[in-house]
Amino acid sequence: MIFTITYILLAGILIQNFYTHFFSEKRNYFSFDDRRFTDDDYLKVQDLGIGRIERIFLNIMLVLSLIALSIHLFFDPILSIWAIASVVAMLMILNVIVDLKLYTVTYSKSHLFMAGFWLVLIIGGLVAFWNQSVNDVDIGFEADGIAINDETPISFDEIDRVEMTSEAPEIPFNHNLFGTHLQLHGFMEGEEALYDMNIEDRTSDMLVIVTGNIHTYINDRDDSTTNEWYENLKEKTE
Repeated sequence: MIFTITYILLAGILIQNFYTHFFSEKRNYFSFDDRRFTDDDYLKVQDLGIGRIERIFLNIMLVLSLIALSIHLFFDPILSIWAIASVVAMLMILNVIVDLKLYTVTYSKSHLFMAGFWLVLIIGGLVAFWNQSVNDVDIGFEADGIAINDETPISFDEIDRVEMTSEAPEIPFNHNLFGTHLQLHGFMEGEEALYDMNIEDRTSDMLVIVTGNIHTYINDRDDSTTNEWYENLKEKTE
C-alpha cells in the first residue's frame, strides 16, 4: 500500500507543478509563490531564468518517476526506491537553487535560511536512507538462542528448521524493505509467510531460520561466515 500511495503522490506533485508552470493564471512558478512580489521585483525575478530551470527539473523528475515505476514493476523493487528518492532530492535541489537566486533580488536572509534547510534535509535524508539500506549482519550465539544484530534473541526451542538457499523470495509490489542491488533489509509479507530479511549479498547462499510462519533470511558477504553460522545453528537445533 505504501508504494501505491507514493506513486500517486509523485504523480500528483508532478501534475500540480506542470499545471502551475504552464497553465495557471495566478502563478507562473511552482517552486515559490511569485504572487507576493511587487511589479518591480517581479521584473527582476523574471530576469533570473527560474522558469527555464523549472522546466529542466520538471522534465528530469518526470523521467526519473517513469524510470522508478518501470524498475519497480519489471526489474527490482528495491532499486526503484533509490529512483524515487532521487525525484524528491531533485525537487529539494531545485528549491535550493531558487532560494539562492531569489536572495540576489530580495536580499532576504529567509531565502538563505531555506536554502540551508533544504540542503540539511537532502544530506540528512541520504545519510539516513543509506544507513537503512546498507547494514552489517551479525549473529550472536547465546546459551539458549541466537540474536541477530542485537535484536531479541530467537530461542533454539522455537526454531522449526534451519536450511540454506540460493535465492531470496520474490519481492512484492508493496513491502517494507531497504537495500541496494546486493543488500536487503527489513520485512515483507508473502502469501504464506512473513519474511525477515538480513541479507548482505543477494548473489550468495543464505541461511534460513523458520519459526512458525516467520522465515528469517541471513547471510554475510563472506560465504564461509554464513556456512559457519549454518553449521553452528544446525548443531544446536538438532
